[in-house]
Amino acid sequence: MDWLPPTAPGLGRERRPSAFRPFELKPLTNSLNRIDRLPEGSVRGTLIPSMRMICLLATAVLAVVGCGDAGGAGGDAGMGGQGGAGGDDDPFVANLEHKFEPIDVESGAEEYWCQSWSIGNEETLYVNKVQQVNEGAWHHSNWFFVPEDQFGPDGTWKCGDRGFGEVEAAARGGVIFAQSTQSFEEVQRFPRGTAIPVPPRSKIIGNVHLFNVGAAPISSTLTMGIQTLEEEDVEVKLREVSFANYAIQIPPERSSRWSQTCDLTGVAEDSFQFYYVLGHYHEWGNYFRLSFVDEALNERTIVEFGNAAGDNLGVTIDPPISNEGAMGVKFECGYNNTTDRTLVWGNSGEEEMCQFLAYIDGNRKIASFATGMVPVDMGEDEDGVQLFDTPCGDAPFFVPQAR
Repeated sequence: MDWLPPTAPGLGRERRPSAFRPFELKPLTNSLNRIDRLPEGSVRGTLIPSMRMICLLATAVLAVVGCGDAGGAGGDAGMGGQGGAGGDDDPFVANLEHKFEPIDVESGAEEYWCQSWSIGNEETLYVNKVQQVNEGAWHHSNWFFVPEDQFGPDGTWKCGDRGFGEVEAAARGGVIFAQSTQSFEEVQRFPRGTAIPVPPRSKIIGNVHLFNVGAAPISSTLTMGIQTLEEEDVEVKLREVSFANYAIQIPPERSSRWSQTCDLTGVAEDSFQFYYVLGHYHEWGNYFRLSFVDEALNERTIVEFGNAAGDNLGVTIDPPISNEGAMGVKFECGYNNTTDRTLVWGNSGEEEMCQFLAYIDGNRKIASFATGMVPVDMGEDEDGVQLFDTPCGDAPFFVPQAR
């Protein structure tokens, strides 16, 4: 999922990798599916097939289908199984499931639609895991929850016909799931006892993009499952955090890293913990790091990895990592630009991105989407990687939990 700010140019399609690549974890320090807490106190989580990056923009911030013995409200029983990278000792067993209508895509064609499903939940759902399984050609899809009386009846429809926008949907409800690019099956997992609260009488809406690179037409469906927790089992309610660095201007024919540090004083609550992080970049991206920064400018890593686009970049942080009083958050994206042109921010295959989605505890959703910032050339590191830093400005803001 790629969100663009209202002023961003170049809304197009992202380049498709030459072939689907099964998930393989590429941490910087080991090859295990679960990365342990580092000696200096940072945390590496489990890198799992998770979301395409979702950002919350402008006036508000921003995050199901399974099996089991019986279907949930508005759903059917049937789907389930293992999920995540390399399996999990806590298997996915959904108690809500929905199979969306098939979408027809001609060979070489792309289709853009919205699909919706009214859950029919009379009480708040506490979502701990989300799974999607599709039949192919699903380039990416972003899924939101909104009040069920909004955006018309369920089904498959053109988003623009009903005035649907991702920013508005995130503001009215929240983000429940986003598909990794070209993934056929994946599970988004939060630590035990943690969940996204989805209010009563909610509707799930997906903004979906299909791209058929095959030689024949295809009719493809996506099935979504939700695994929930009982309210008494919920220890932590999760809220979204999302930052984006729109100022990237990645130089040609060399490696570079781009960073941005934002002060969350007065925006975030004084004490908070990260439970899940998803980094996002495109074809030329090869590095992501998120860290806390304290008043003395000391950095403490939250997550760090060297995966390429096409891999799944969601990290479950278990146990969670606390800010311990540090109110600065720094994120970094690395690239190897093998082209002869400068790469700028955008959704097309000829452009790049640098952003992340995370989930924290507390009652505030936080976002930073500074535009118009001028990056600073910081020179090269010892490996010849060009370093750039973008000011954060006054961009960070929060939105109290709604509904």
